[in-house]
Amino acid sequence: MLKPTGELRVRVHSYDMKTLYLDANGFGKDMVRAQTVLRGIFRQPDGSVPPPLLRRSRRVRAMYGYLHDAFAPLSYVRDWREAFVASPRLDVDVVNINNLVEYGAALARIREYDLVIVSHAASGDDMTVLRMTERLVARRRGKLVVFIGNEYDLLDDKIAFLRNASAEFVCSQLPIAAAQYLYGEVEGTRLLEMPHALNPSLYSPQPRERSIDIGFIGDIYWPFVGDQERTLLIRHFEESNHGLRVDIQKKRIDRVEWAEYLRNTHAIIGAESGTYYLTDRGRVLQRARAYNLDTNRAATFEDVYERFFAGVPRVDGKSISSRHFEPIGTKTCQILLEGKYNGVLQPEVHYIAVRRDLSDVAQAVERFSDVTYRQRIVEQAYEHTMAHHTYQKRVEKLVALVG
Repeated sequence: MLKPTGELRVRVHSYDMKTLYLDANGFGKDMVRAQTVLRGIFRQPDGSVPPPLLRRSRRVRAMYGYLHDAFAPLSYVRDWREAFVASPRLDVDVVNINNLVEYGAALARIREYDLVIVSHAASGDDMTVLRMTERLVARRRGKLVVFIGNEYDLLDDKIAFLRNASAEFVCSQLPIAAAQYLYGEVEGTRLLEMPHALNPSLYSPQPRERSIDIGFIGDIYWPFVGDQERTLLIRHFEESNHGLRVDIQKKRIDRVEWAEYLRNTHAIIGAESGTYYLTDRGRVLQRARAYNLDTNRAATFEDVYERFFAGVPRVDGKSISSRHFEPIGTKTCQILLEGKYNGVLQPEVHYIAVRRDLSDVAQAVERFSDVTYRQRIVEQAYEHTMAHHTYQKRVEKLVALVG
């Protein structure tokens, strides 16, 4: 039986493995403080407001401001969690590691679990809590599976956690060669290529008129990523609509809004996720990131590139992401920069390809405008993904390996 944790509730199944799923809601000291005090001690749910006597305190109001789903725009956080919870072979307790009351109670009974899973959210932006408790995690009886989030950041801490907690499995979103470069030194840990996938219960097609021909919603990558290929593609469609209904929005939205946007759009533009420069196990990228975010936020791409990447050998970490599967689920075509996409998506079979130098954008738009051609791409991508690349199938594969 799934134990209530403040976000997920009860279901009934027959199980093989009692599982602890270590999740996180946000990151940072302020978030940990708010989650521990307000959720752990006072049991406050999302959206709560301070009691009247405390509302004049700026600090209290700020703490209550953290009572929300910090990762709402990142659909894959919930999608993975829901897929594990739904598995008929797993009896899952979901624990927010930033709620130290809840996390401490889970660690005290960690030997009860056959399987411990660290989610992307828990291991993504801040390793402080996991590093502080790694010796306690190592006392478990069951197997430890770690999904690595943000595989360009805090890699020394992430690798140290794998080693000190004696993880049996590490799951990477990266192509296997890049993942081997990063984690291959961790003895006793088996590396699994485990990219994101499709949640078809949310990202599903609906018969309706679509008012947007070509669209985009998302962040523009900072220069420290090391290339501007995706940015230039977005900029191209901002400046030239090719006589089509083009909609470009530089923002984040939650997963329900995103699903609706996709159902209203014939095609989404994009590119592979990640960076070409995992060089020196991410340290080159870390230096560029520190400069770009902490020293010079106004730096141009050319400035950052010349300072940190010019002449540096590439270690390619470009990969497929959840944002490539979600349009497929809504039967929305994709116009993507050419790439490997972990070997999952093939050009002109599952997406319409554009060269990285954008020299053939007009031809790609012509292929998109051919409704028969576009529909064939959409159907092929949908059938391929539903057969092989849903979160349910990812979890089934993992459970079969660790069980």
